[in-house]
Parts: sequence; C-alpha cells; structure tokens
Amino acid sequence: MGKILQIRVSAWTYREEDVEEAWPALVRLAWEHETYLEEKHGVLELVSALSNGLLFENWPEKTASALRAGIATAVSIKNQLETALSDWEPREANKLSDALEDALTALNQLVP
Repeated sequence: MGKILQIRVSAWTYREEDVEEAWPALVRLAWEHETYLEEKHGVLELVSALSNGLLFENWPEKTASALRAGIATAVSIKNQLETALSDWEPREANKLSDALEDALTALNQLVP
C-alpha cells in the first residue's frame, strides 16, 4: 500500500435492483417502514435491515419465528465475510458471498 494510494478489499452490491429481484419478500419485510430513504439497499444492508427488523419492528410472531434462525445464519455469514475482507482474504470472502446469497434465497422462501 502506498503512502497516498489506499488498497482495499471490499464488497458492495453493483445493482441494488438485483436485490429486490432476487429476494422480493425479504426486501418488502426489511424496508417496509423505511425511515432512511438514502440508505443503500444492497445485500449487506439487507441482512442488517432484517436483523434490525427482527429486533425492533413489530413483526407478527409467525413471521419472526419463521425467520429467526435464518436471519441469525445470514448475520453470522455477513460477519464472517466482513472479517475475511478486513483480513485481506478475497477467496474466503468470495465463498462467503455465495453462502450469504444462498442463505438469503432460502430465507426468502420462508417469509409467510
């Protein structure tokens, strides 16, 4: 890394529209009562919004129960992904990004 030029290993969602197309039920649930209109709507943000929704939104118990374990899994994978990125492990981060997307796909199917 240079003195002026920073080198980063990061992950971001290129097209936020793809998130809504891939996981429409989760997007509706996560951002149903959106208060931060300028917030990004990427994959990582979706996981955070779902976690916050589970903790702070008034979701029906049926919904919360159906999604609780899957959201915990997604949050865990997201945390591992962020750790891999901060440790400069792009191969591991790539594997975890696939796992996170798979977890979200499975979770999307569980939304009542």
